[in-house]
Amino acid sequence: MAENKRVISIENRIPELKKYRKKKLVRHLAILIGIFVILIAITLYFLSPLSKLDKIAVSGNKQLTENEVRKESGLEIGEFVIGISNGKTEDTLKKNTLIKDATVSKEGINDVQINITEFKTIGYQQQDGKYYDVLESGIMLTDQPRQFPIGNDLLFQNFKNGKTLEKMVAQINKLPKDVVSSISEVIYSPTKTDKNHIKLYMNDGNQVSADISTFAEKMQHYPAIVAQLAKGQKGVIDIEVGSYFQSYYQQNAEKKAAEEAAKEKKETNE
Repeated sequence: MAENKRVISIENRIPELKKYRKKKLVRHLAILIGIFVILIAITLYFLSPLSKLDKIAVSGNKQLTENEVRKESGLEIGEFVIGISNGKTEDTLKKNTLIKDATVSKEGINDVQINITEFKTIGYQQQDGKYYDVLESGIMLTDQPRQFPIGNDLLFQNFKNGKTLEKMVAQINKLPKDVVSSISEVIYSPTKTDKNHIKLYMNDGNQVSADISTFAEKMQHYPAIVAQLAKGQKGVIDIEVGSYFQSYYQQNAEKKAAEEAAKEKKETNE
């Protein structure tokens, strides 16, 4: 009797085992079909135009053309959108001397938007009848000369790309705008005792003698210094050490006296 009961029990479980196996098979088939559908969808996506870069929009550019920005980005129409890294593209763009900052974002399904901020031109270096942009970063654009300067920006003389120009521009960037706008020309004129010596021509007719390393600190007081001069008095303001003013009249008188003394000495020796 016990053996018959065991046989009946196993037979009763057979339908349940079949049902379980069927569910398991259906589940496996569903997973396989799902994977297959996903693979087909991925394949169709990469084969379709939607997977490839269709448009590169550019904004924020002033000196660079849109085509130049696109070229600098390294992106090409037709490349796979999924392979584009916004961060890497931004870093690539910022390697350009003119580009201060860049933001890259994907728009829609397969378009890219590039927005750049360029370094501002704060002045021009005049050389051989041409004008070269001097940027707020302290770099002079030597490969993009202009026939004429734009606006009333500063004029630089005798500077070259390097630490001296960078320091000079850094000092200018620290000055209030009204003081910068009062400067007409900055001339690098090193001496035996001062390799950082500069001479400035001001829009009000005065000249300034200064040292690059302390220029911003002392030049910010220029309006107050000029306010103390007699009305209509013009001359050279020396701010290298302290603050000293010598009128053009005084300067010419001393020069004339020195020339006469030299002439007399020569005549005496003869």
